[in-house]
Amino acid sequence: MLIFSLYMYYRYEQQLDNLRAQSFNMEQANYATQTLKDTHATVAAMKDGVTQMKKEFKKINIDSIEDVNDDLADMLEQADEVQEALGRQYGMPELDDDELAAELDALGDEIALDDDASYLDDVVKAPAAPDKEPGADSLRNKDGVPVDEFGLPQQNIL
Repeated sequence: MLIFSLYMYYRYEQQLDNLRAQSFNMEQANYATQTLKDTHATVAAMKDGVTQMKKEFKKINIDSIEDVNDDLADMLEQADEVQEALGRQYGMPELDDDELAAELDALGDEIALDDDASYLDDVVKAPAAPDKEPGADSLRNKDGVPVDEFGLPQQNIL
């Protein structure tokens, strides 16, 4: 009786495996069919798009576009002339570019001679970056001062 039930169990398992394989094959065939339908719809949409583009391009005259661009360039040039005419200065002395450059150089020299570097003082006094991993024992900076895991000098708390 035991042998018969083992035999039947084996047969059921074999039948289950066959059904799973058939189901998988049907799913694969369904997937392939759906992919082909999607591809067909995509190609049809692309063809329709090309047809519509051809119709729209027939409505466009490249010569008229170039004429519009030329007209636009002329109008912008006229607008620049108007702005230049409106921006003229009256009663102002004409400035020489060489004189302006010399004055700018003098300012640069004056700035270079300025000894006030107080904004850099804090940078010079900043602690050095830690050279060991956080949490390492007996950390010291380059001067030999004990520091915490962040590289800051340790303070003795009484």
